[in-house]
Amino acid sequence: MADLRGHLCWAPETASATINTEAVNPSPAVFLATHTPLRIRRARIQGRSLIPMDGTADEGTVLADFLERRSATGALLMPVVGDTGSGKSHLVRWVRENIPASGDRQVIYLEKTQTSLKAVVNALLEGVDSESLSKLRADIDSFSSGLDETALARRVINALNEVLAATSPRDLSGANRILAGPRGLAVLLQDPHIQEHLLGPGKYIPLLAAQLLHNRDAGSPERPAGFTVDDLPLKVQEIDKAAEVSKALLSKLLSKPHLRTPAVDLLNQHIETAIQNVSSLGSGRLQQAMLEVRQEYARQGKEIILLVEDFALVQGVQRELLDALTEPAVREGTTRYAHMRTMMAVTTGYFTDLPETVMSRVSAATTGYLYDLDLIFDRQDDGAEQIASFVGRYLNAARTGQEELQRSGGHRVPNICETCPVRTPCHDAFGHSQEGHGLYPFNRPALLRMVHSVAPANQPWAFVPRTVLSNIVRRVLVDDAAEISACTFPDAAFKERFPLGPEDPPLTSAVSELVNSYDQIDPQRRNRVLEFWGDAPADPAALDPGILEAFGLPPLPDEASQHRPPAPEPAPSVKGRPPAGENTPSPALRRKLEAIENWATRNLPLQQAIAGELRALIGETVFRRYNWSLPLMKEMGKTEASRAWPNNSIVVSIEGAGGENLPGTAAAPIKLKRNTLNSQFFQSLLLARDGSGTPRSEDIRRLARFADTKATDLAARLQQSFEISDADLTAGLRAALIGAALAGKAWPGMDDADLLSAALHDGRGWTRGDHTIRTAQWRQLLEHHLNQRKTLVEGLRAGLGLSQGIGAVQMIDAARALPLLRQAASNWTWRSPEQVPEWVKRAVMGFATWEERIDEQNTELVATLGRVRRHLPRETSGRDSVEAVQAALKEADKVGLSPTGAQQRNRLEALTAEAAKADWQVVSALERDLNKASSADADHATAARVHAAVRDRGASLNAIEAFLTEADQWLTTALSDASARSDLAGDAAARDVQTVLNEWAALSEGKSNDG
Repeated sequence: MADLRGHLCWAPETASATINTEAVNPSPAVFLATHTPLRIRRARIQGRSLIPMDGTADEGTVLADFLERRSATGALLMPVVGDTGSGKSHLVRWVRENIPASGDRQVIYLEKTQTSLKAVVNALLEGVDSESLSKLRADIDSFSSGLDETALARRVINALNEVLAATSPRDLSGANRILAGPRGLAVLLQDPHIQEHLLGPGKYIPLLAAQLLHNRDAGSPERPAGFTVDDLPLKVQEIDKAAEVSKALLSKLLSKPHLRTPAVDLLNQHIETAIQNVSSLGSGRLQQAMLEVRQEYARQGKEIILLVEDFALVQGVQRELLDALTEPAVREGTTRYAHMRTMMAVTTGYFTDLPETVMSRVSAATTGYLYDLDLIFDRQDDGAEQIASFVGRYLNAARTGQEELQRSGGHRVPNICETCPVRTPCHDAFGHSQEGHGLYPFNRPALLRMVHSVAPANQPWAFVPRTVLSNIVRRVLVDDAAEISACTFPDAAFKERFPLGPEDPPLTSAVSELVNSYDQIDPQRRNRVLEFWGDAPADPAALDPGILEAFGLPPLPDEASQHRPPAPEPAPSVKGRPPAGENTPSPALRRKLEAIENWATRNLPLQQAIAGELRALIGETVFRRYNWSLPLMKEMGKTEASRAWPNNSIVVSIEGAGGENLPGTAAAPIKLKRNTLNSQFFQSLLLARDGSGTPRSEDIRRLARFADTKATDLAARLQQSFEISDADLTAGLRAALIGAALAGKAWPGMDDADLLSAALHDGRGWTRGDHTIRTAQWRQLLEHHLNQRKTLVEGLRAGLGLSQGIGAVQMIDAARALPLLRQAASNWTWRSPEQVPEWVKRAVMGFATWEERIDEQNTELVATLGRVRRHLPRETSGRDSVEAVQAALKEADKVGLSPTGAQQRNRLEALTAEAAKADWQVVSALERDLNKASSADADHATAARVHAAVRDRGASLNAIEAFLTEADQWLTTALSDASARSDLAGDAAARDVQTVLNEWAALSEGKSNDG
C-alpha cells in the first residue's frame, strides 16, 4: 500500500512546463485550466490618486462591465492597475479568451512581449489598408530594418538632446529651471564622454533601443517603464574628461539631490517625442493612422476592442495612442469614428505618474473609476481560502500535465487527486481547496506564511500572484522535489528563502529548544516544519502524523508534550501592573522578553539597551566570581577594572544586537550566536535578575560555567589593559632593578631574595654613600628615577600581589614573581621606552643612555683609583700611612714645619681622622671590580661592567683620596722647608723632622715594606 513518505504526485519537469508566471506564455487550455477567479476592487480616480470603492468584483463582472458599459463619447477606457506581478496581464488575457465571438467587433490584442514599434503599429493597423497607412507601415519597416541597436540608441540620445534644448525654463519652477534649455540637461546628453556612460550596459536608453527594434522574449526581464535616478550620470568615471559646462551641471546634481527627480521627470516627459523623431512617427502620424482605422471600422459598422497587456511597454506611441483611442466617436451628431473599448494593464505607479493632461482625458474616458488588482488579505476575510484555491489549481495542473490539459480544453480539467491512492491521508494531513485540489506538499498555514514572506515589505498581507507562483509554487515543486522525495525538505535554505513576516508568530525559542532536546536526528528541520506547517504550536508534538510521515520525521516521545513550556503569562491587570500576589513579569520586562524572542525567531535586531543589560549581567558575573589569586594580583573594583572588562561588545558579543560596531568586537572572549538556545538563556537571565517568572535552572548553571571558563580571559584582559602581563612585569622588574642599581642597591650576581626586595622597594630613603664620586649624569638620572619610582613599584605590586579586598597589596606571589625576576636579571641592558608599559615609562626616562652612564662612571672610577694609587701603592697599608702622617705632624710641630695656618692644619687633621676611620679595603675591592670589568669575556662583560659601576663604595673612598691628596701637598712643602734650614739654628731638630718626613715619602713612594 502506498504511503506519504517522500511522496511526489507530480513530475518536476511537468510542473516546470505547466506553471507559467507570464499570462502570455501558456496555451489557452493551460491558461484556462490554471486560471483562478481573482478578487478585484474598483477604485475612483481623484486627481492623481486612486480611492478604493466599497465591494469587490470578479473577472466575470469586469468582462460584463467592459463590454456593456456605455460611454457618452463612444470611447471607453478601462485601466486595470496593480503592482508588478499582481495579475493585470492575466486578467486582460482572460477577458480576451472570454469575449464572445461577434462580427460586430474587431479585437486588437497587444501582448506585453510586443514591444517593437513594428509589432505595435502592425497590430494597431491590422485589417485596414490605405495609401497613407501603407506608407506608415513602410516607414516603420525601414526604420526597424535600417538600424541596429547601437545606432538607434545614439540617435535617440541625440534626438532627446535636441528636444531638451528646446525646452524653456518657464516650464519649470524654482531651482529646477537650470535643467531646461540648451545649457540644462541637454548639455549632458551632448557631451561625448557622458554619452558613453548613458549608453553603457544596463542603462535605459540601450535597453529601450533594443526593444524598440525587437520584441521581448517572454522569459526576459521587463524593461523599465522610463528613466530612473540610476540612469543619471552621477557615477561617471574620469569626470575631468567632460566639458566644463557638463561638469558644472553634474556638480549641481551631485551636491543637490532634490534636482534629481525633476531631472528624471524631464527626461521621461520628452523621450516619446525623441523616439517619434527618429522613427518616422512624428507630427501625429500614429494618431492620424489610428483615427483612419477607426473611420474604416465605423464604415464597416464594427466596434473596436483594444486589449493592451502592459501599456507602459508601448513606448514611443503612448500619448498619440491615448489621444486616438479617447477621441470621441460622435461629433455634432454624426459618427465619425468607430466606437472603441480599451482595456489596458498598467502599473499603479506608472498610471498615477501620467501627465495631468493625459490623466484628465483618461478620467473622462473611464467614467470615473478603474479596476485595481493589488490584493490585500487580512485576518478577517477569506484570503486563506482564495490562496488555497489559487495554488490548488496550479498544483492540479502540474499533476495533470500539458497534454491532458490540452485535451480538456481548459474547461473540464480532471482532478488528479480523485484517483490518487493516498488521497485520504494526504487530504486529511495537508488539506485541500474548495474545488477538491490537494494542497500537498503545502497546507494552509504553510501557504499563508510563505505568501506573507514574499509579499512587499510595506504590504505584508498583499497577494502577488506572479511572486507566489515563481517564488513559492514553482520553486517548491521543481527545485525542492529531490529534497521532498529524499525526506530532507524543508532544508536550511528554506528558512532563508521564507523569512517570517510580522503577522505570523514564530516558533518560540522554548519550543524550539524542547525539540532540540528530544529530536536527536534532525531537530532544525522539525522546527521548520512546526513553524510553517504546524503554524508555530505551543506543543512540539502538535503535528499531524501524516505530515510527519510525508516529511520523514518520527513522532516525538510523549514526554515532549508533557514538558512543553507553559502558556504565555496573562496580560497585566489594571494600569499595567500584574495581579497582586502573582509572580509575573512587569510589562517592561515582557517587552524585553518579546524583543529577545523576536531576535532569535524573526532575525530582528536586538535593541542596544537590552543587549547592554545582558552584556552587563554576563560580564559582571564573570568579574565578580573571579579568583584574584589565579594568578595572584591586586584585587580591583568593577569601576577600576571596567577599562579592561567593560560591559559592551568588546567582552560580550551578541550576534545581531545593537552596539556591535565597536573596534575589538571580533576578538570578544564571549560570543553568543543568534539562536533559540541563547534566546532562552537571555530570557532566564532577565527573569532571574527581576525575580519574576520562572528562569530555567540550566541557564543559571550556564551563567556559572561562563564565570568559571572565562576567568582566564578576564585575567588576560586585565593583564593586557593594565599592562601586567608576564612581558610587562618582566620589563617593570628590569626597570626596577636598573633603578636600584643606580642607587647602589642591586647589581648582577645578587641572590633572588635581595634582588626581589630591591625591585619592590619604592626607593624612599635611598641615598648613595659614594655620591661624591658619581658623575653628574649619573646623579641626575638617579634623581629622576627616584622621583618616579613609586608608580613603577605600585605597578609591580599590583601585578604580582594580593590585597585585602580592594585595598593595598599585602602579599606577593613569589611563584610568579621569581621566574620573571630571574628573566629580568638575566639582562642588565635596557630597551627603548616605547616598548614598556605606561606605568614604567616615566621611571625609565633616560634609561636609553644607561650603558653610556655605566661606561662614564667606570671611567671616573678608574681615574679615582689611579689618583689613590699614586699615593697608596699596592701592598701599602693605609693605616700605616695615616700613622706616619700623624707622627710627622707631631715632630713638625716641634721645629715649626707644621701646615701653615690654622685652617690648613685643621683640615689636614680632620682628613687624617676620617682616614683613620675609613675602610681602606674599598680601594682593593674597587680595583678588583674594575679589573674584572676590563678582562671579562663577552658573555660576562656587561654584568662585570655594571657590577663595577653600580656598587656603592661608601664615603671611605672619597675620604681616602682627600686625605692622601692633602697629606701629599703638605709633605711636599714640609720637605722643602726642612732642606732650607740646614745652616740655621735648630738644624738638629729639623733633621729629626726630615727623617720622619723621608720615611713618609718613602712610604708614599712604595719604598717601605712595613705593614
